[in-house]
Amino acid sequence: MEYYKYKLSDIYKELESKKEGLSTSDVSKRLKIYGNNKLSDGKKKSNISKFLSEFNDIMIIILIISAIVSFILSYINKESFTDSIIIMAIVILNAIMGFIQELKADKSIDALKKMQTTSVKVRRENKIYSVDSEYIVPGDILILEAGDIICADARIISSISLKVDESSLTGESLPVEKITDVIKKDVPLSERKNMIYSGTNVVYGKCEAIVCSTGENTEFGQIASNISKIKEELTPLQRRISDISKFLSIIIAIIIVLMFMIGLVKGMALKEVIMLSISLAVAAIPEGLPAIITIILSIGMIDLAKKKAIVRKMSSVETLGCTEVICSDKTGTITQNKMTVIEVYYDGKLQKVTEFSKNNKLFDIMILNNDSEGEIGDPTEIALINCLKDIIDINKLKEENNRIDEIPFDSTRKMMSIVNKNDKNIELYTKGSFDSIIKICNYIYEDNKIKKLTPKRKEELIKIEQNESNKAYRMLAYAYKEVINEEINEQNLIFVGMTAMVDLPREGVKESISMCKDANIKPIMITGDSLFTATAVAKEIGILEDEEEAINGLELDQMTFEELKNNVENYSVYARVSPTNKLDIVNAFKENGRLVAMTGDGVNDAPALKSANIGVGMGIAGTEVSKNVSDIVLADDSFSSIVTAVKEGRRIFDNIRNAIVYLLTGNITEILVVFIGMLFGIEIFLPIQLLYINLITDSLPAIALAFEKESDDIMSRLEKTLMLGGIGGRRRRG
Repeated sequence: MEYYKYKLSDIYKELESKKEGLSTSDVSKRLKIYGNNKLSDGKKKSNISKFLSEFNDIMIIILIISAIVSFILSYINKESFTDSIIIMAIVILNAIMGFIQELKADKSIDALKKMQTTSVKVRRENKIYSVDSEYIVPGDILILEAGDIICADARIISSISLKVDESSLTGESLPVEKITDVIKKDVPLSERKNMIYSGTNVVYGKCEAIVCSTGENTEFGQIASNISKIKEELTPLQRRISDISKFLSIIIAIIIVLMFMIGLVKGMALKEVIMLSISLAVAAIPEGLPAIITIILSIGMIDLAKKKAIVRKMSSVETLGCTEVICSDKTGTITQNKMTVIEVYYDGKLQKVTEFSKNNKLFDIMILNNDSEGEIGDPTEIALINCLKDIIDINKLKEENNRIDEIPFDSTRKMMSIVNKNDKNIELYTKGSFDSIIKICNYIYEDNKIKKLTPKRKEELIKIEQNESNKAYRMLAYAYKEVINEEINEQNLIFVGMTAMVDLPREGVKESISMCKDANIKPIMITGDSLFTATAVAKEIGILEDEEEAINGLELDQMTFEELKNNVENYSVYARVSPTNKLDIVNAFKENGRLVAMTGDGVNDAPALKSANIGVGMGIAGTEVSKNVSDIVLADDSFSSIVTAVKEGRRIFDNIRNAIVYLLTGNITEILVVFIGMLFGIEIFLPIQLLYINLITDSLPAIALAFEKESDDIMSRLEKTLMLGGIGGRRRRG
């Protein structure tokens, strides 16, 4: 049932509920039918499975077979089991090291998880209870106010000035003003303004709502459950190591067959031929390689953690170094996800807040016509308080003034008024959209005087507002009048001023974007915000140079996937996108052979995060779903940390490549020595001697390569070598 299309009476009937709420017995029955209001944890690998997966490598399997054969021969001949014991000890040690690192990463993620509100007010049997959100069922009546996290999908019954932050679900950075009216036509999720959704939160006002869906049946839950359909892919390192393993296995098989044939021709004993085969297997396989890669990746994980990037999957460390495209969410990653007052228009001047006198009528309205408490409330109102808290004694001002009445904000009027009383008089203070405020103003406050607002002066104000809006600033206007004879209405007001605010880019983002371009990495902005806002921010930070490189979700919906794949390289900004759009963009880049990193914090980002070659979640603002599907989690939610991580990933990638080249060079020499010795009937090396060479003589110098510093041109070179053998490479496109 598309609940936003139906009357409340029909919804009560469908859900067998009523305004007074459900009975205790109803709740018990529905819990059995619908289950608890939570997402399933999904299938998690047990510690045993994680440990056993460390043996899932063809080189490790060859070593295990060699150890078993050596053990059987030693048992038959009543000889020492030293060779087989040492081989198995090395295999188990490598597995333990990899297993420990994976456990450490899981613990780091658990430490990042924030405490979330778990109780919610609900009306049952016409009484209000506070219950655990896990026990909410369809048909329950929720009672919500500013600061509450919404725990289920629900249709709004009644509301007062309700605004909801839906950025985690839709990507829309500004709070959505909610209504109670029926919406008869088909509309996307972001426009269902009579509904509230699980995983979002109330930032302003209050409401009552009837629960329609819980758990995995919510919009939140459906996205989360779809993530399981996306298959995980091997990282470039895993693919290259797999290729090396297959190559070495083929070489070993060929040489062993040749050795058997030569041994039989030369009349050698079967036992002697088998022991030489084991020696060859030991010589061909760089036993220290898994340990060295683990050590290099572990050191990289520690370094990245110091730089605010926590790695969940060890193999993801080097993938960063190969990244060609970074698809980033705007709100909270590129920007601060916090509105900031940039400029103020007052007394005929447009300038910064700090450049005005502390005592003025505009600042009084900004503080007193404001319902925010600390950091709880509408982001716009929080921004107004924050810009003045170091300039004015806000508590003193509130003590000297009393709110005695108010006209709440609504989406039709687009304004809010309060009646303020102090020692001198009673005044109406109004704030709202510029278009709404200017229509009801006949006067203007300038030079400490009230003047007539002439048509010419009004045109000047309209031009100033339009110029500021064209910079993607959010404009608010302010007005007042004295209340006479207790007549409270929003007419014949005195225009006081305007504020311009914006969600500012994070510090260092512009420099990081420039660094990406120097490194031949294509930065992409993907956002639920409007095309106008996204374009303005992208231009400011350097992602966008030409407006033709920006596109919105409606245009994407009209493309086939094949068309998107052919055109995806032409765009740098994608606005008003859906979760499906994000997933398609990532997959289109991958289909074009690009290695993609995707960043995000919301449930709507989760499918794209999992599908990307490397998913980067946000540790502070990120939802649990987005963090759980990510390969790397940023502890500071900053785009700059991603670029720093890419630089570290390139260094790690280079060091792993150098270590592999070093080890394989030694192993090829050992193979030749063992094979040539056999041709002349000489046993030059025993398996245990080869193990000593591989683990001590070769591995220790190779470990030292983990500490190599990055080259000076690591973030500016035009070519990225992907061949782990150190020979050849692939030139980057673009």
